[in-house]
Amino acid sequence: MTAARPATGQGMRFSVVIPTYERRETVVRSVLALQDQELRNFEVVVAVDGSSDGTAEALRALAPNFPLRVLEQPNQGRAAAVNAAAAAAVGEVLLVLDDDMSADPRLLAEHDRSHRQGADVVMGDIPLDPDSPPNLLSWGVGWWARTRCERLSSGEEEIGIADLLTGQMSISREAFEEIGGFDVGFTREGLFGGEDLDLGYRLQKAGRKVVFNPRAISFQFYAVDPLAYLDRAYEAGRADWELVAKHPELSARMQGSPRFTTRRTRLLLTPLLRTPRGLSLPLLLGAAAIVRSRRNTPRLRRLFFAVRTLEYLRGKQAAQRAGGGGEAIVLAYHSLSDLSGDRVLAEYGVAPEVLAAQLDDLAERGHRFIDLELLLAALEGRAPLPEKATLVTFDDAYADLVPAAIEVLGERGIPAVVFAVSGQIGGSNEWDRHLGATDLPLLDAEGLRALRAGGIEIGSHTVDHPQLTKVSEEAVAAELRESAEQIERAGLPRPRILAYPHGEWNPSIAEAAQAAGYAAAFTIDPGWVRPGSSPWALPRVEVLAADSPARLRFKLATARWPSRLRERTWRSLRLLP
Repeated sequence: MTAARPATGQGMRFSVVIPTYERRETVVRSVLALQDQELRNFEVVVAVDGSSDGTAEALRALAPNFPLRVLEQPNQGRAAAVNAAAAAAVGEVLLVLDDDMSADPRLLAEHDRSHRQGADVVMGDIPLDPDSPPNLLSWGVGWWARTRCERLSSGEEEIGIADLLTGQMSISREAFEEIGGFDVGFTREGLFGGEDLDLGYRLQKAGRKVVFNPRAISFQFYAVDPLAYLDRAYEAGRADWELVAKHPELSARMQGSPRFTTRRTRLLLTPLLRTPRGLSLPLLLGAAAIVRSRRNTPRLRRLFFAVRTLEYLRGKQAAQRAGGGGEAIVLAYHSLSDLSGDRVLAEYGVAPEVLAAQLDDLAERGHRFIDLELLLAALEGRAPLPEKATLVTFDDAYADLVPAAIEVLGERGIPAVVFAVSGQIGGSNEWDRHLGATDLPLLDAEGLRALRAGGIEIGSHTVDHPQLTKVSEEAVAAELRESAEQIERAGLPRPRILAYPHGEWNPSIAEAAQAAGYAAAFTIDPGWVRPGSSPWALPRVEVLAADSPARLRFKLATARWPSRLRERTWRSLRLLP
């Protein structure tokens, strides 16, 4: 049961709010550590969130030298526990303190000093408690706390979203009540994490002043079981996805989230994201054994935290699937000229006015045009996609894209990707000559840079546009690697995306694209990009000259159909060349 807030007017400066669940000894230790505070005008309100280990009884048996109240409620999660304690508290300022924190004697005095200097929200330093069990996890917490304090104390960097942790955060009661406290949806039904970042972000959006005070210190006693830690990593992934789902504008600001940082870990662990979590149990048990061994070498740290990243990304993908996650359609264009006089390429020339009509029709029907970064973030589970997300791409980098693509897309604020044939920059479509096609000029390096300046990303379409399924594995590897290098030498960012020439690929080619360092690769197999899609075999819908807005809508609507039915329907309606 929760208690009603006592009558106000008592002049209480601080209410220390401590949520706890099934950690009797730890929270008792935290409460007793507050007895040495230099600032004496405070109370402590502990919210026992459904614990069955005798926590409430142990706390009520204490006789500290400050007012202590203990609230009990059925298990509802940390956010609900803090909200309940805050509702019962009487202080002008709330200090939310995790149950594993031991307060430095000047903790409240330093928070008070920052608030009196104009802060609405104050975050302090949380170094590792030296009594923490020595292992790889506690080492990692200590390292993180040191680097966090150094970074935030330097004054060279603003407080970011990932810094807005509430394990030791004070907030004026007015500000807390104004934004409605914590969002309990993040910790519903036993879920863990995300509520603190959401609270901090809402405070920033409300214009509240958030500061870091390195002299406001509480020591974190870290004694978390490694399997519980990996479960928390999974929940953190879910929570981060839900945070971006609630605040889509945060997608670009969450780039510091865990991800695989080496090619080896991507190759070894990415496939596990598409398998049931239970199949990874031996890997999780092995990672936990590393921590329990108390061995701590750089190699073991890399191994354990790679598994942590796997669980984090798995949590994001699970949240994405549970929440629908959204789908994306990717449009594949070629030339932006009327090529009706060319018997080979006629279907692949979409005049600028046709492109404009198609895009306007899609926009009117609710399509949201996205950039490559958001699509990649969604594939990695870092961000949700909006409904009817649509990415525009152009193969071959024909010279007619400048200024046509820049003008049509720029007027509408639509991002795009252009795939350049690096060995023919400034040349022509030599790969079509044997078919009797007209020579069409391709953009030179200056033209590609102009596209880039216009907000269009440049990807790779290989060096010479070969049919990759008909060349050796060595040739495939060279085409993919050297194309990226040549585009980079042309004064452009190294491409992170690839389109297979003629759309031809197979699993070994997809593996070569991954090994070459591309984040994703596109085919021209029709379909929608869905959560869990292989990043190196992404579908696209090819757009042709004869595609009126209505005909293109039909193509998109049927792109989800089984391939045989779709192709038979498209051919009967002459939707294929």
